[in-house]
Amino acid sequence: MPITNYPDYMQPAGKAGQLSSYQDYTADTYAVEATVPFGSAVQLNATGTAIKPIATGGTVIGIALAQNIHDWVEKKDDQNYPVGEPAAIVKHGRIFVVAGGDVINGQAVKVDPATQKFTVDGEIAINSAVFKGNATADQLVEIEINLP
Repeated sequence: MPITNYPDYMQPAGKAGQLSSYQDYTADTYAVEATVPFGSAVQLNATGTAIKPIATGGTVIGIALAQNIHDWVEKKDDQNYPVGEPAAIVKHGRIFVVAGGDVINGQAVKVDPATQKFTVDGEIAINSAVFKGNATADQLVEIEINLP
């Protein structure tokens, strides 16, 4: 039976790194070398044994999947994967990220390593990724990613 009413099954967009569709997504698990915020683009370290946020000259291997619900009462800094923890990294599927400027549905996705935001004119291109909606700077926007 197909899902015809997504709000019955999925939460509305609320934070970067949240899946936007449960239909056919793939995530790999990696160790974390440097703190990785949810919804950020990541790259492998020099030895290929762990991940860290994308840096100048890096190659995007996926987007960090949001896992935890934030505790606003205790004001925890828990919207990231801490060093040494396993991280789920989305390589294929649809996920919400933070736009770094005006984006239009269908445009190719790039990342600005300085701001860790997703744009159309960033420094690092994400192969096989496109925006799936329109947004302005600092808004959540859905992207579709299809990395090997």
